[in-house]
Amino acid sequence: MTKRLILLAALALALATPALPFWGAFFGGIGKAVGKAFGLGGGGLGAAGLMPVTIKEARPVVEAARDRLVELKNLGTVASNTLDHYAGVAGTLRDLGSLSRFQASATRWLRSASANRYGTSGGWTRVINGASQSAVSVYGRAAAPVPDWSDALRALPGHVRAKVRREHSTIELADAAAVRSMAVLGSIRRLAPERRRAHSALERAALDPSNGSQALPALLGKVSVGQVRQIHGTEQTNQLLDALLEAELAGLKRERDRLARAMDTAAQYSALAASQPRPRWRMP
Repeated sequence: MTKRLILLAALALALATPALPFWGAFFGGIGKAVGKAFGLGGGGLGAAGLMPVTIKEARPVVEAARDRLVELKNLGTVASNTLDHYAGVAGTLRDLGSLSRFQASATRWLRSASANRYGTSGGWTRVINGASQSAVSVYGRAAAPVPDWSDALRALPGHVRAKVRREHSTIELADAAAVRSMAVLGSIRRLAPERRRAHSALERAALDPSNGSQALPALLGKVSVGQVRQIHGTEQTNQLLDALLEAELAGLKRERDRLARAMDTAAQYSALAASQPRPRWRMP
């Protein structure tokens, strides 16, 4: 009789248990710890912990854990492949031995020089060597002056006045192209020592056989710096090509004007010849 009373009391206690039973609370603490280890939000695996009350609640927990394990496995594979790759790189570098034998001196920029006998060419060479930036005044002292036609233009016929103005435009465009070319060349020559020092430092760093210099961050940094230096060099080359193209355009205009003048002279001569009466020849 006593045993039956005990069983009935246990059954009544089980029926009066709250929504989260003892075992649910027990496994809930374990679930929070495991969830935190898997990086799940809230640090848990669900309201009922590691061992939910229903199978339906347990399914997303198992799927999340499976996805997390697959992700960790992929990360491990990538890390292993990366280590194998750089282990091979390190072995290759060791096989190369001393890298200093690959170093070579770069060509130095040569400076221009002139006799400057009458003091008219020295300023020109200083500008293109980068020692002076007064390209306009130096060019004016070295080049022949352009005559002032302001007063004489009024006395010229209209068609002659137009020709003189076009000739002046040819000279002005040629002067502008020459001055700009001098300034660009002087700037590049002035910065040549700085570029040479930077290139030498980058070359020494690239040929440094020490482990720290050949580590992945150091290698990536040197590659990036080398690419930036290459971009700067391309930009300087483009500036030179731009200046050369401007001078070429001025030269094309000069040649075009010369051809137009020759054609105009030939047309005037043909018109004059056509207006003359044809000669009559007689036998003596």
